[in-house]
Amino acid sequence: MENNINLLFFHPSLNRHSDEKHLYIVQLLLYIVIVSTIALKKDDFIPVPAGANITFHRLVWENSGKSESIRAGSNLRFHTLVDDSTALHTHEFAEFFLVVSGKVRHLINGETQELQSGMLVFVRPTDVHGYENLGNSLCEIVNVAFRLEFLLDLSSYLGNDFFLRKYTGPVVSPIFKLSVAEAEDLTLRLIRMNALQETATDLARLKIKILVAEVFTRFFFETETALSKDSRPDWFDALCVNISKKENLKVGLAVLKKLAPCTQEHLCKCFRKYLDKTPTEYIAELRIRRAAKEIVETDRKILAVAMDLGFQSLSRFYGMFRKYYGISPAKYRLLSRRNDIPL
Repeated sequence: MENNINLLFFHPSLNRHSDEKHLYIVQLLLYIVIVSTIALKKDDFIPVPAGANITFHRLVWENSGKSESIRAGSNLRFHTLVDDSTALHTHEFAEFFLVVSGKVRHLINGETQELQSGMLVFVRPTDVHGYENLGNSLCEIVNVAFRLEFLLDLSSYLGNDFFLRKYTGPVVSPIFKLSVAEAEDLTLRLIRMNALQETATDLARLKIKILVAEVFTRFFFETETALSKDSRPDWFDALCVNISKKENLKVGLAVLKKLAPCTQEHLCKCFRKYLDKTPTEYIAELRIRRAAKEIVETDRKILAVAMDLGFQSLSRFYGMFRKYYGISPAKYRLLSRRNDIPL
């Protein structure tokens, strides 16, 4: 029980309460919940060589029968659930999961979060959480569980633990909304890494470390996709999805203005408010990310990739690519395709 008590103080937000009586009640309630939950051990759920485990889950609620979980392969689970909620649990490792399709209610530290397709959720080791039926909706989730050493190594490498404070600070799980394209891209990458876990453990560990570093530095250094009380309107999200289409991305700002159901002035204010960048900066970022994806996944000439995405100047494309990725497009292609990098 001593370990469970110590876990309570992992959240800096709890330690900042000035009212000691209120703090005591919060800690007591959390302690009661924690000691009554299932504790998952890292050695039981995370392979030591890979340091992480990627699993896919399909949750289906039934009105009768009995709850059961069926394994379809080492990392694929089909869960048929009769009870309205799954068992609450905590664990010795960190994880994040992406809702691939459907919707589900997330029970977390005594609070609830309604999750739907495209939501990326971060769970800390001290969190007590589970899932609850939400409208009898089938829900598919991809989960990445990994050892805390990954985050400590990243913090040491960056010489900065700011992202860790943002990760651990909220009482409930941090949630970010991904676009359709971003969610599909992340799911595809995880499917590929999942296969590597079985065939090339060293390479899988390297790629998962890179992914964890990329995800955490993006979502806990940048805030453009964070859900907040002042959430983005539907038309704005739809606009971001439409402009990310290749045919619109090539045209750029002109088509963005045409698709937007508002004045140019209001559009600029919305981009500043919700993404903390101008429409021009946003389009440039989308173009560079799309270019990087095509450079890695195809053998097309770099000049053709740049021109197809609307870059009028090759020198400008190279300059922007170096700004975002630190290396030239050709070197990025070479490094991304190597599979013999020693650890």
